[in-house]
Amino acid sequence: MRTDTHPALELRRQIGDVYRVDPPPPGLHRATWLITALMREPHDVEHHARARDLLAVVDLHRRLTDALAAATDPRTGRALHGLVGHATAELMGANREPGWRAAALDLLDPDGGPPPPLEHTDAVRLFTLAIERRHDRCACADAAD
Repeated sequence: MRTDTHPALELRRQIGDVYRVDPPPPGLHRATWLITALMREPHDVEHHARARDLLAVVDLHRRLTDALAAATDPRTGRALHGLVGHATAELMGANREPGWRAAALDLLDPDGGPPPPLEHTDAVRLFTLAIERRHDRCACADAAD
């Protein structure tokens, strides 16, 4: 029996922090449900994946709305406005097609230019993801033995 609930607790904290801003991002009801699900079943892998996905979409939604506010080209503004709509729909649980994410990332982080400086929180997330993936590979290799 596992008693360690730290990953679920950390995900609940991150979701709570994201939705404490004023105004909160869309999807408050979904986030509340997810926090409750993580409290009830802290070891459920599907809940962990949904929580990470929610946090990723919230971050992408924030980046898109910031880019929309700073957009000077009307064509870019229209594209950003549509992508913000897709992000909002996904946060509210109405959109399950992740194809819009690739378009949003292409628009926000074009391949041709130098990448923008990495923020501290993004660096921590990438480091955590790398450790989790390495841990998953090691666990799979141990299970295969």
